[in-house]
Parts: sequence; C-alpha cells; structure tokens
Amino acid sequence: MNLTEDQKEKILNEWNSRPDSPPSLLELIRAVYPDKPELDGRSKEGREVKAFLATRKIKARGAHEYQAKEKIKLSQEQKLFIESNASMMKGKEIAGVIFATPGLTNLHQEVRVVNDYIKSLDLEPYEDTNEVPNSEYKPPKTFDKTVYRINKFVNNGIDRNKITSGVKKNVDSLINYLSTFRFSHQINTYSSQTDRDLFESSFIRYSYDKPDLSQEEVDQYIVLCTEVIIAASIQRRTERLQDLLDNTAEDTEGRRIAMSLVEAISSAQTEYNQCINRQNKLLDSLKQKRSDKLKNQINATASVLNLVQLWKEEESRKKLIQLANLRKKAISNEIKNLSDMDEIKCRILGISEGEILDE
Repeated sequence: MNLTEDQKEKILNEWNSRPDSPPSLLELIRAVYPDKPELDGRSKEGREVKAFLATRKIKARGAHEYQAKEKIKLSQEQKLFIESNASMMKGKEIAGVIFATPGLTNLHQEVRVVNDYIKSLDLEPYEDTNEVPNSEYKPPKTFDKTVYRINKFVNNGIDRNKITSGVKKNVDSLINYLSTFRFSHQINTYSSQTDRDLFESSFIRYSYDKPDLSQEEVDQYIVLCTEVIIAASIQRRTERLQDLLDNTAEDTEGRRIAMSLVEAISSAQTEYNQCINRQNKLLDSLKQKRSDKLKNQINATASVLNLVQLWKEEESRKKLIQLANLRKKAISNEIKNLSDMDEIKCRILGISEGEILDE
C-alpha cells in the first residue's frame, strides 16, 4: 500500500502548520489514518509515512525521543499577580493559580520560575525561596557519605580513625533505614529544606547507633520524626500570630482582630502541647521496647555463657576422673612391680614365697 496524493498533502499540511512545535511521527500517522489509532511507527503504514518524510528531508520526532520543554516566560499579568501575593502565598500555590494547574510541586518548572521571580523582588516573601528544595531527597549510598551525615547532625558522632566492626554495622544499618520507601516518601512531602534537614537529623540521631531495628521500629521512628516537624511548624505559626498581635492597632477593629489572634494563639499552643505529649509517649514506648530487647539479649547471652561454663565444668570433671583412673592404674602397676621384686629376692635366697608362708 502506497500513500495517496491526498494523504501526502495531509502530512505536509500538518507539518507546515506547526513550525514552532513540529508534530511527532505518531501524530502524523494519526492525521493520515484517523480511523486506525492502533498504528505506530513500527506498522507498515507508519513506515510508509516515515519513508515519505525522508523523501522531503523531514525527520519527525519518534515517540521514544525526549522533547525538552520550552522555558516558561511569565507574562506581565502573571508578574503582577506574583508581586501582589508573594507575601501571603507560597510559590507553588501562586504557580497553581497563574498556570491553572493545581497539585504542582517544587520540582515543576512552573514553580521554579515563580520562585526565581520572587527572589528578584525586594520584599519579604511568605516562604523563603532559598529554603525551597529543587530536587527529591537522595539517601546516602556509601559508607563515607553516611558517616558525613552522622557527624553533621550528631555531636561526637564517629571518629574516622577509629572505625570498628561495630561502627561499620551501625552505618550499614543506617544506610538501609534511610533507603526505605517510607522514609523517602515522608521526607519528600516537605517543601522546606529546613524541614527536610530537621526530619533527617532527628531520624539519624535516634537510629544511627541501633543496628538491629525491625521494620516496625523504623516506621515508628519515622512517625516520631514527623511529630518533630509538626511541632516546629506549630511554633512558626504561633510566632507569626504573635507578631500580628503585637502589630495590631488599638482601635475597635484592631481589638476585635486581637481577640481572634489571641484565640488562634491559644489554640496553636494547645495543639503544640498535644504534639509534644505524643512525642514523649512514643519515645518512651520506643525506649521501653529497646530496654526489653537489650535485656532479652543479655539474658540470652548469659544463658549461653552458663551453658559454656557447665560444659567446661563437665569437661573438668571428666579430666579429673581420667587422672584419678590413671593414678589408680599407676599405683596398681607399681604394687605389682614391688610384688615381683620380693619374689625375685626370695628366689635368690633359695626359698619360695609358698615356703615362707608355710612357716
């Protein structure tokens, strides 16, 4: 089957109509065969379209080829919206509005463009754009990088000149903990680099010297670190509310706002205390479990030592019995030797043992 003139014209028209964003090979195939959506570049029809493009020295982008996104440029209207709302909204929230795309993250180009523009403005933003992470969290995969993280967050962490087998075991276990999906998922939910660092540092401080944690215990430590971030977030919110209260005017409207702020601060403090109580209960529970585990390990070790001691005592008893038997045998042999000597003496004197006994 060869392309008809009408089909060739459709291909050229589709290609020429999009000079800024040329259609892909798949798009051209579907323009020619709209009633056959299952066709692709590997089909006979797809190869014919590709061959026709080659005769015109046109190369369409294949479905497997990456197409770089064009750098986004902000319009004047979008810039004005950012300037008006940067002190009240986060960069990703603004990006979701001006690009009509909810659910954007700090990794999307739209959010990065907005944050870059906020950095250029002479104002105090709602969120410090320098604290916005530009990539997903990557856990350390090597021994040296993990030791660096430990020493970054733990005072008197690990002396690189005194790496024992126990230290190696601790570090290897921590690498596994940090590489779990649950940990990576949780830390990547935080849009602030400070929160990410606080979460990671809390987890490392709690677990870097515990090489025998079960998966359930790792999950509990992740929950504990999550509570640490929640408490820090509540503290920041309380401080912002307190600043607003301090700057509230003393007129009638100001007093009404002040009452609302006082209630909000009180509610935030109650929430903070509840969060701290949850942390303490979870930490106490983990400490108790840890204590019970170590106690059981000590008891198990003691049982093994007792068995070893009993075995040693049994071995010692057997050796003493063996020595006693050897001594008894030696004495018996000696007595026999002495008996043989008396008999020899009697024979020398010309008298036998029987004759002496008869007398």
